[in-house]
Amino acid sequence: MKKLNYRGSMQRKKNLKYGGYATITTLILLVALVLCNVLFNELGFKVDLTSNAMYTPSSDTTDVLDQLEDDVVIYGLYNQGTESNDLNTKVIKLIEAYVDMSDHLEFKKVDPLTDPTFANQYLMDDSQGLPNGSLIIENQTTKKFKTVNISSMYEVKSDYSTLTRNVTGFSAEQALSSAIQYVCITETPVLHQLQGHSETLLTSDFIEYLSYTNYQVDTMNLVLENIEELEANTHTAVLINNPRQDLSESEYEILLRYMEDGGRMMFLAASDMPDLPNFERLLARYGMSIQRGSMIETSMDYYYSYPFILKPVLGEDNSITSYLVGDSNNYCLMMLPASIIINPEKSNSTKISAIMTTSENAVIKGLNEDGEENGAAVKEEGDIEGPFNLCVIAEEGVNRKDGTTADSKLVVIGNSDFINTTSNSPVTTGNYKLTTIACDFLQDSVDKLYISSKNLEEAKIETTQSDFIFYGLIFTVVIPLIIILTGVVIWVRRKHL
Repeated sequence: MKKLNYRGSMQRKKNLKYGGYATITTLILLVALVLCNVLFNELGFKVDLTSNAMYTPSSDTTDVLDQLEDDVVIYGLYNQGTESNDLNTKVIKLIEAYVDMSDHLEFKKVDPLTDPTFANQYLMDDSQGLPNGSLIIENQTTKKFKTVNISSMYEVKSDYSTLTRNVTGFSAEQALSSAIQYVCITETPVLHQLQGHSETLLTSDFIEYLSYTNYQVDTMNLVLENIEELEANTHTAVLINNPRQDLSESEYEILLRYMEDGGRMMFLAASDMPDLPNFERLLARYGMSIQRGSMIETSMDYYYSYPFILKPVLGEDNSITSYLVGDSNNYCLMMLPASIIINPEKSNSTKISAIMTTSENAVIKGLNEDGEENGAAVKEEGDIEGPFNLCVIAEEGVNRKDGTTADSKLVVIGNSDFINTTSNSPVTTGNYKLTTIACDFLQDSVDKLYISSKNLEEAKIETTQSDFIFYGLIFTVVIPLIIILTGVVIWVRRKHL
């Protein structure tokens, strides 16, 4: 007769009891998890777990969406199956976050292959068409629309060592918020490029970049177009880009009246600007003048590759350059810039601020005993010492002809080639952004239209050589020794049991 194992029977009952509890607990947790998931989906509750809050619109976008009064539809152009690729998925998730924030927004996906005539009505004069992944934003009340190319929603860097182009930034929020605001504004900002004085025209690349701030860019010749008066308002600005010939007296009077009635202007100078008395009179009216000469940096921390390619010092206390301070992906470079001299006597009536300067080690090369320009990349006798102003803004309150008050604004930058990709000057994304934000400043909306892109590059751990040696010893020597000693102690103790 088999002997009853009482202890074993009790243990089995105990194991069965605890196993039942564990199973019931697991089932309860699974049911709770499913219920929570269903509840959150019904409530539309979402959490952005990305490290840089990629799908969380900024406060600037929130302000734009809160001000919407008209219904806006965002059409996404996706060939069948392509909406699931990585680039389009990121944009779609961001758009869905926009729609969740406003009852005035709607998102519709359109397949251009099954409905080829849909996108054509939005092409206007663009014969190149809209690539897959592009967006069309349309105001349903006014039917005003804007197209956003997929390429403008990402930042790309070229790797010349591997001859490849890599996506490094996600700028869809900037492009999308700007487009939504564009279709809802009644006045489209206009940037008039002054012509007739051998000025440099903006490149097509930069004009496209300016579209982020909703500017319409055109050319203006005061003489040929018989313009005798310019209307001053907050949505129109005049760009004077590297003139080589002077204004006539009548042109000078037109521009002066425009500015003194609350006009907005940007002036891009060059270090070799010829003698232009009327242009210089216009700048002097706002307390500025251009200092000519070859400028170099003598400190390695403030130039790139060569002393004549300067890395400007950006001001932290203004709304234009504060966006770029500390952003290693959007630095500025200027090759042989001009210095902008500020007349302190004008500061009583005009608010003048230098927002971008050189270091104190910069110099403008002087002349040697033979009357020739000094050529060494170091400070020499006769050189003019820095720091120098590279970008200056002036603001002045004015009483307009109609009895109202307004602000006249002028931005002067001591370089033109820094946004000219057809020149030999290095053109960076930071150069584009600085000028674009300055245009935003001219139309009183720098805090509304510019939104920083989200970095997509993997974060890299930076360490010093001493840290490398310290942690290397810990992981390759100290930790292995601790493990070995622990093993020896345990072996010795067990041997004597």
